[in-house]
Amino acid sequence: MPEKRDIRSSLAPHAGRGTVSRNQLFEQALAAEKKGDLKNALEKYKMALQIDQNFFDAWLNAGAIYTRQGKGDKAITCYQRALVSKNDVRAHYNLAVEYYKKSDFSSAEKALKSVLRLDSRYLNAHLLLGYVFGKTGRNDKSEISIRNALKIDPQNVQAQTALALLYFHTDRPELALRAVNILLTRNPEDKVLLGLSAKINLSGGDLRAAAAGFKKVAARDPELKTFYSALRDQVPQEKKKTIHKKRETIEVKERKTAKDLLDLSLLQFFDGDPTKAFETLEKLSAGLEAKKLKKH
Repeated sequence: MPEKRDIRSSLAPHAGRGTVSRNQLFEQALAAEKKGDLKNALEKYKMALQIDQNFFDAWLNAGAIYTRQGKGDKAITCYQRALVSKNDVRAHYNLAVEYYKKSDFSSAEKALKSVLRLDSRYLNAHLLLGYVFGKTGRNDKSEISIRNALKIDPQNVQAQTALALLYFHTDRPELALRAVNILLTRNPEDKVLLGLSAKINLSGGDLRAAAAGFKKVAARDPELKTFYSALRDQVPQEKKKTIHKKRETIEVKERKTAKDLLDLSLLQFFDGDPTKAFETLEKLSAGLEAKKLKKH
């Protein structure tokens, strides 16, 4: 999902008593944010808003803090209140992101269309609208929105990745793989792209390429390694011994059938050795490919 734009607007002149105090409080809030003191920053924004309830920048930045704190409902209230003060693309877009995270796709779509009425070249709005259409099963409109984003910036990695994902989810694996491979030449370490490539190869029956892809993802993703460990930790102790014994039995076989290799890969996986499991899958796939060639 496209990220929210993190913008701090310059202060607009504010006529009447309290001008300096309001602006000083805002500057103090920005300084506190820069130091990572979000609690103090939020208090300063609230104090500025007590002086001027139509202070757009304070509402916008307070909403951004609530977003960072995971308080979506409060963030939405701030962005809605900001829009009462000023019809601005940033507030509409940030509101759309919050609605999207809550799976309120109807409200997100409405907010994004408001963004595009104000700025038809707002790339992230086109891209997020593509995600909204995708989530609601309108794949044709999703593709149009993603392509609109690419018209603005043909090299945008997020938009190119979104298009590859759309190809994959709409059963166009060849187009998806082609798009992913182009992206991987520019971002060879990207875990999302490597994982998508592996999934495409797996769905197409290319087990060898899929195993190689998943192996690369595992090597680059500490969280995935933790996931493997967590899976293994859930296996009862007595089962672990049985799994390890069965693994050893198959590993010492001189000749292994395709079923042996498949069973072995699963046993290696649950024995806490995902790297070996992927290598076994690669070996199985290579053997199956060789048999196909012999038949032809």
